[in-house]
Amino acid sequence: MNNIELSPSDMEVVKSIISKRLEQINQQGGINGKELRVTYLDDQGSPETAQQVVRETMNDKHLIGYIGCWSSTRSKAVSTLIGPARIPFIGGYALTNLFEQYPNMYTAEQGIRNVAANFEKLLLSGYLRPSFVGKKDDLYSIAILEKMYELERKNPSFRVVHEKWFPGEHTYIQADFDSLNKVLKAEKSDFLVLSFESLTTSALIKEIRKAGIDVPVFTALGDLGFVASIIDKRLAGELYDLNVVGIPGTFNLRLQEQIPAFRREIRHSETLELQLSFGARLADSIGIIAEAAKSGNADPADNIRERINRNMMRYIGGSRIYRGWFNDWYFTPERAIAGDVLLAWKPSTSRQLILAPKQYMPINDTLRQVPVLYTHMDMVQLNRVSDTEGSFYASFYLEITSSNPFSMQQLDFTNAARSETSHEYLLDIKKIRERRQLHDMHLYNYMYKISGKFLFEPDLRNYPFDRQRFSISFQPSSALYPFLVQPSPPETRDTVFQVRGWEYSSHYVGFDHDIISFVNTFRQTQQTVPFYKFSYTFVLERARIDFFLKVLTPLLVILTITYFSVYIPLYRFETLEAIQVTSLLASIALYFSAYKPQMEYATISDKIFIFTYIMITSLIGTSILQFVKRKKHNTESHLAKAYQRYVFPIIVLTFTLLIVW
Repeated sequence: MNNIELSPSDMEVVKSIISKRLEQINQQGGINGKELRVTYLDDQGSPETAQQVVRETMNDKHLIGYIGCWSSTRSKAVSTLIGPARIPFIGGYALTNLFEQYPNMYTAEQGIRNVAANFEKLLLSGYLRPSFVGKKDDLYSIAILEKMYELERKNPSFRVVHEKWFPGEHTYIQADFDSLNKVLKAEKSDFLVLSFESLTTSALIKEIRKAGIDVPVFTALGDLGFVASIIDKRLAGELYDLNVVGIPGTFNLRLQEQIPAFRREIRHSETLELQLSFGARLADSIGIIAEAAKSGNADPADNIRERINRNMMRYIGGSRIYRGWFNDWYFTPERAIAGDVLLAWKPSTSRQLILAPKQYMPINDTLRQVPVLYTHMDMVQLNRVSDTEGSFYASFYLEITSSNPFSMQQLDFTNAARSETSHEYLLDIKKIRERRQLHDMHLYNYMYKISGKFLFEPDLRNYPFDRQRFSISFQPSSALYPFLVQPSPPETRDTVFQVRGWEYSSHYVGFDHDIISFVNTFRQTQQTVPFYKFSYTFVLERARIDFFLKVLTPLLVILTITYFSVYIPLYRFETLEAIQVTSLLASIALYFSAYKPQMEYATISDKIFIFTYIMITSLIGTSILQFVKRKKHNTESHLAKAYQRYVFPIIVLTFTLLIVW
């Protein structure tokens, strides 16, 4: 761990996510029947400290591996110990070339080859006079600058006009800021690369903006989301960052599946997305090591570290894929996690991070430009929800803006219902508007009105107090022609629309990143194709008034009448029992007449009826007991009478309050 970048609240969430993953692994038997535990080590952002904490712990006979160390420089420092000892390691470095000699070392970051290729595309998009200011002796910073000089050698019109290094522990004074601002103005630099941790990057950006320098800034080492959150919108200006985790402004749907398990421990904050993604990646790193430890030969005599190293190699090239909380995991031949390097952009006029219009992804081993669809959905109506069919009808406007021309044939609504005869989607799609926007870049804008039937997967365990997710999901029609979706900011999304029998709770836009694996039978090789899916999800709560009026209120009336019957004297026992038995039969009849989803498990509604049956039956039983022992006046009779008059109403009232609130 490194407490330089993560605040105490961030660390609390990260540890909570990791503890849930450990709990899950140990509930499934741990590793070879032994409990898996985690020890947190803090390198304090120092290569020397990182090396020291590894030296102090590497000889522990119970140690099976290390994860974390989000830095090429610190990972290089510990590699001289971890590498020769062949201790399994999943770090967070990009300079994979520095670790080629150690087959036990993997990284949860993209390799420098993919990062550098996309960085070059960014620089060539119109910048000719960049400047560089970086952290001295940091290996990643050195690699980024070398890429800039390499581009300078290949392109005579491109020139690095300024290079400056500061020690990591440097205390900045106003003279440092003034000197930097003076050089940037004198050299007429049109682009600035800052390669520092997030806090230092933020401080430098503030100073250059105060000096009136508005050039775009690339945050090499810092996290752009964190940098943008701590700089005032007026001062941040235009910012870029590569290798962002996920798509800004969206939820990772894979991670959303796990959030309910630790909802109580996580509170919403501006850095929630950073906390979740960072914690989930560490949890997945633990999970893949645990899976590798359990795979293959489980003989206790087998060296567990060597077993992990041996089985980790099966994840190289996609011959085996680990389905994690955060993503599907496999590694490139450089032992870097496979995936896409995305370019995040913060325009000068907005505080929101978005995907830059031009993205590049490897398709068929070639880096190709992939369009970004800037989307906005305006929900008009959501109704005719069917729990039994798992379907609903929706009508909405979908606005799409892209730097490339767009056609609806490129988009596949994955959860739209199909006709049973023609197998066509049951959707009505009308183009409302098409226009070109000529600003700093050429953009195509489209507006569609879409109506039709969609499918969802209802979870009715909490019916009628349930909360359901209604999604409009879509993906590229062809994996060979992918696109990325950047939704509009949350505050601009529609939250007021027509919906019957439900109440609006929340909504979000999510993405999932699947891995399509296929085998070339003739060459006996396996290949993988990444595939993105996107969804606008509306979370609605079922309106309870209908259930209260038609079910809960009648049951309370039945229970109340049954309770009053206990005050009838025992010499009118026939009347007493007639009322109680009739109440039981009435509650059973109400159950069969009330709406209830046909499920293989009991809902809350079912449990309410079962509770009613038990309570009325208990009154019938205690009434019979009192009648049988009516002449003895013993303890049993007194207890039965006390239960009927005092305990019964307390139980019913307590249960009712728990249900209502």
